[in-house]
Amino acid sequence: MDSLRARGVNRFALLVYGGGAVLLAPWIVVLHENQATQSFGYHLKLTSLGMSLFIVVGMVVTAVTCRRATSTTLVAATSTATFLFIAAWFNTITAKNGPLAVAIVYDVLIKIPMIALSLWLAARMVRDKGTHERIPRWIPAVYLTALVVLIPWFVTVLTLIQRSNELHNLRLFWTGLDIFELYWMAFTALWIFRGSPRVALTATVTGNLLFSDAWFNIVTTEGLEHRAAVAMAFVEIPIAIYSIVIAKREVATWSLGLIHSL
Repeated sequence: MDSLRARGVNRFALLVYGGGAVLLAPWIVVLHENQATQSFGYHLKLTSLGMSLFIVVGMVVTAVTCRRATSTTLVAATSTATFLFIAAWFNTITAKNGPLAVAIVYDVLIKIPMIALSLWLAARMVRDKGTHERIPRWIPAVYLTALVVLIPWFVTVLTLIQRSNELHNLRLFWTGLDIFELYWMAFTALWIFRGSPRVALTATVTGNLLFSDAWFNIVTTEGLEHRAAVAMAFVEIPIAIYSIVIAKREVATWSLGLIHSL
């Protein structure tokens, strides 16, 4: 009975991610052809505050789960990497002049190294499926130190950013974000089909990309575009939640806990 139920769940997941990838491909073309390059973004303070909070929570949870040596670290670390990447993508692509220069400095010095560390940690955990993997004791300290360094950036952005302002290179931003979603959805479908533990990583990235897409769509728009974004969120948010459930279900099958290195 459990085997039959598992096959049913896998078929449904394949339909969600495989079908979603197929449907997303033409949408990317339509979006690229119709998206304005520059446009006003609204509620940018709220947008920045939300992404900052997602990153803070992700980094703290990652540090705590690393310290406790649990397999949930994979979901936390991968979520942190995704939010850091999306924040860097948005700030770097849509900004100009001084704000762009500051964003690039933080990207190079903090965000990109932390993204690399998070994905390295998640990939190692996937490799060993939570068994025999050792989390070095210095990793939680790195997350907390990076968070302390990032806090001035969060405060600066929230202080200086305008509530509404022109956003640049929106065609690149939105098209790129959808391409990232297509890539990770396709690989999630592939790893589900193959029964690979890598699905824990790809499903987590997919879920957080979809959530971030919904967040930016809803918060930065007004009028008809806002209503369309809310309607789209009724598709994106359930799939995002389902993705995290799939990832947590996978890591839950890794029977042995993690052990700190000596």
